[in-house]
Amino acid sequence: MKNLLVILFLLAISLKSQAFSIQDFKVGDVILLDLDCPSCQIIEDETGSRFSHSGVVISNGRELFVAQALGKVHFVRIKTFLEFSRTRFAPRNQKYVVLRPVLNLRNFKKNHWKLYKNKYENVSFDHSYEWDDETLYCSEFLFKFMNELMGFKDLKTYKMDYTRNWEFWTRYFGHTPPQGKEGLAPDDFYRSSDFKVIFDSLL
Repeated sequence: MKNLLVILFLLAISLKSQAFSIQDFKVGDVILLDLDCPSCQIIEDETGSRFSHSGVVISNGRELFVAQALGKVHFVRIKTFLEFSRTRFAPRNQKYVVLRPVLNLRNFKKNHWKLYKNKYENVSFDHSYEWDDETLYCSEFLFKFMNELMGFKDLKTYKMDYTRNWEFWTRYFGHTPPQGKEGLAPDDFYRSSDFKVIFDSLL
C-alpha cells in the first residue's frame, strides 16, 4: 500500500510537470511570476497577491519569446523567463500563472512584433513607478503595449497604494512614495475579465 501511494504521488508530480509545455504557449499570453526577492515580496504583500513580475509572449514569426520590462524592455526565451521563478530553496519548482486574452487578438498577432521593435524595445525600466514618464515597469509595459493593439475592455489603471509598507517604499524611492498616482500591478491582469487562466503551476 505504501509503495502504491509513492507511485501515485510521483505520477501526480510527473503529470503536473507535463501539464503545460513550451509548445502550449501562444502569442499574447501573459505570464505572471511569483518571485522571492525582498522587493518582490513587498510588491506581493502590498497588492495582496502572489505575483511580482509579468511578461507577454511575442513572436518574430519563427520563435516564441517573452517580452518584459526588467532592467530595460527586452525579450528572452520562454524557458529563461520561467526560470526566474525558481528559488534556491525549491530549485525544481516554477511558480507561475498563464493568462490568455479573451479579446480578439487578430490585430495584436499581426502587428505586435513591429510595434514592439519600433516603440518599446530597450526602453529603460521605471524605478520610480510613474505612469506618465518615458520609462516602463513590468505591468505598465504590458498594459501599454497590448492595449495599443487589442483595446482592453475591463483592465484599467487604478490609484497606487503604498501604505502597507510605507517605510520600505520611502527608503526605496528616497522620498515620499507617489501615493494615489495612476498605476497597475501584475495581479490586476489576473483579476481582469479580459483574461482567462489557462495554467497555474500551484494547482
